[in-house]
Amino acid sequence: MTLEQLGYALAVFQHGSFVRAAEQSFVTQPALTIQIKNLEDELGIILFDRTKKPVLVTEEGRQFLEKAQEIVLGVKDLQQMAQQLQHSFQGEIKLGIIITLAPYLVPLFVSQFTLSFPQIHLQIIELRTEEILEGIRRGHLDAGIIATPVRAKGMLHEVLFYEKFFLYVSPQHALYTKEKISIDKVPVDDLWLLQEGNCFRNQVNDLCKISEEKTERSFTYSSSSIESLKRIVEHQGGLTFVPELATLNIPREKENMMKEIGERQPVREISLITHRAFVKRKLLHKLKDVLLDNIPASMKKVSHTMIVDTHVSV
Repeated sequence: MTLEQLGYALAVFQHGSFVRAAEQSFVTQPALTIQIKNLEDELGIILFDRTKKPVLVTEEGRQFLEKAQEIVLGVKDLQQMAQQLQHSFQGEIKLGIIITLAPYLVPLFVSQFTLSFPQIHLQIIELRTEEILEGIRRGHLDAGIIATPVRAKGMLHEVLFYEKFFLYVSPQHALYTKEKISIDKVPVDDLWLLQEGNCFRNQVNDLCKISEEKTERSFTYSSSSIESLKRIVEHQGGLTFVPELATLNIPREKENMMKEIGERQPVREISLITHRAFVKRKLLHKLKDVLLDNIPASMKKVSHTMIVDTHVSV
């Protein structure tokens, strides 16, 4: 039994004629007759008394077709609902964002997103890259925004934008007077670094060829916050690396502490990552569109730069 067969039978029921029903159904009369005969054979009942003109429905046929009418109308309602759902956006997105990105990225887009899509509940969690990948793999997170490339089986990623690396230099440091600083001129002993296990720290290690942190300082500080390291630079001296989004709201009096890196500009690639089996792509595409609308245009393209590896493999 098919919806097509039910539709043909209901057309005959309505018009009292196989010929008229075929015309209204845009099929030939023999084709319609065969389909209804196949339906009657499958059901084991006769739907129509063909000896009468107009064709009359049998009592068994009437009971069956009245129920069939409800089912066909119900299917049409479902089809209309599906069309409406194609243009509606509701549900939940659980999104992990790496710790060195979330404080700078989220304020740029979250207000516009929540206003534009109030029926989407967006839950954002700051996590390390490995925690985000594990959360996606276990189904605790729908997606993540992380630095790439990463090597993670079963994951798909889509590049969103590129962040330059900058140096944040104390006014008391010898490099403060420089407008641009070459990577090979960065004094590793004066660097304040994030905790081990952070992908931004991995990238800084890669840039500066740091195999392990060695310092003669009488004071050491272990942190996962770029803002904390900036405060340390301001009060203890030295310098630290910061990503580009962290430079957008630097107070005017501290702008001279930001230094570009000379020669080939290193960047970190920021991507949206999901599991291959992820099903909420319609909701996530809306989130991505709003996010990119609020990212500086210069950060959406890469040229004459060096994408720094994260050295993350899970």
